[in-house]
Amino acid sequence: MDFPYKIYYIANARMPTERAHGIQLAKMCEAFLEVGVNLELVVPRRETDTRSVKDFYGLRVDIPLKRLRILPLYTFGRFGFFLGSLSFAVGYFFYLGWKHWVRHEKFVIYTTDLDQFSFFLIPFLGVPYFVEMHDAKKKLWQFILLFRYASGVISINEIIKAQLCYRFHVPNKKNIVEPNAVDRALFDKPESKEVARTLLGLSSDRRMVMYIGKVYPWKGLGQFVEAAILMPNILFYLVGGTAEELRTVGLINEQPANLVCVGQKPFAEIPRWLWAADVLIVLGTEKDDYSYFYTSPMKIFEYAAARRPILASVTPAIASILSNNEAFVYPADKAADIPERIRYIFEHPDEAQDKVNQAYQHLHSSWGERALRIVHFMESQLV
Repeated sequence: MDFPYKIYYIANARMPTERAHGIQLAKMCEAFLEVGVNLELVVPRRETDTRSVKDFYGLRVDIPLKRLRILPLYTFGRFGFFLGSLSFAVGYFFYLGWKHWVRHEKFVIYTTDLDQFSFFLIPFLGVPYFVEMHDAKKKLWQFILLFRYASGVISINEIIKAQLCYRFHVPNKKNIVEPNAVDRALFDKPESKEVARTLLGLSSDRRMVMYIGKVYPWKGLGQFVEAAILMPNILFYLVGGTAEELRTVGLINEQPANLVCVGQKPFAEIPRWLWAADVLIVLGTEKDDYSYFYTSPMKIFEYAAARRPILASVTPAIASILSNNEAFVYPADKAADIPERIRYIFEHPDEAQDKVNQAYQHLHSSWGERALRIVHFMESQLV
């Protein structure tokens, strides 16, 4: 496509990183490039994996990357992170200011809410900018400034959009909703459950419930552990976390024999793990506002693409993506209800397959399609 502006994507993130925000960032940059947008990712220079972003995430294209020198203080607690973020803000301000005021480049800025502070100098550059929001924000000076001069806002769910429009008076026409997406190419050669398990060296004769994701207290992983204890004859696989991490956040003392924690796996290997499962679970908790209202888990779209039955916690955030037509559901934080739902899935294979088909059909938006919609939105705001 012929987008007349170069995009400088500013992200205060360690790249590459195994965390979900890094995957989302990499896939969106890849998608922008593949639809024909001229893009450069601007990040702080931090210690990270020595592989390129392309190799780390198994991307199809190289991402033009500018690493800015910062104060190396991120490991020194909250104050160190603040100073590192401040030095990154000053760095991109002068880097892009030189391009704007000296070289007279024609560009727009795209950024996302990876922290609460580093974006505060963007409005002072005097160029159009767009912000992707993964959370509703408190009415603080930096957000008031950010939204007042933003050319457009991309919210990942309707709840976030509504709160930003109300709290910061963002016009409805300048705020669109774009949930996360999936890389369909990773799932275009599906494997049977038996083949996937053989290649992964997993048991072929036991039923398996799986959760994909890292161990964070706000995700409600305690429900997964409780369900494993209640169903000792079912294997519960945690892909992305370790038993030691579960102990650190206080979710287990002794590991249940049927709870298997396999740790972090390469992003490109995740489809095979999903294909190996009988049921895939999405967690959410009312005990954390981000989990309950604002998250848009990429795993939901990956689960749908893998064509396996989904069991999901009922939260407003998850309900904005998944309906009863596409998933089996249970009340948030009611771990005791999970075994009943799992048994129902196994006892009703036809209904499960119908929901699988519905999820695959309705949640199959690709990163490329998402990027195109966002580019068209930016064009509409830049007229």
